[in-house]
Amino acid sequence: MAPPVKTKKKKSKDNRYVYITERTRYLQHDIPPIDTVVEEDKLQKKLISARETGNWKLEAQALMQLGQLMKWRGQEEQGDLYQIQASSILRAHTFAEEDEQSE
Repeated sequence: MAPPVKTKKKKSKDNRYVYITERTRYLQHDIPPIDTVVEEDKLQKKLISARETGNWKLEAQALMQLGQLMKWRGQEEQGDLYQIQASSILRAHTFAEEDEQSE
């Protein structure tokens, strides 16, 4: 005869854990969630680093992401300004490279 198989105890969810299903409406608009504040800080550091090293692609990417983040947070004007800066950087470097290749 085979030895009896022990059944595993089913773990119940602890009361210590909080499961957040959705953010409340007022938090999303009035008080920015902490993850967006942290993300904005990371992108600002990335932008400063790109400007110091002269990496225009990284600078344009950081500006575009900052613009998207600002628009998501409801700051349309500031988001548009970041995205306009990014597009002007991309335009300047893209067309400058094409002109050099055609000559």
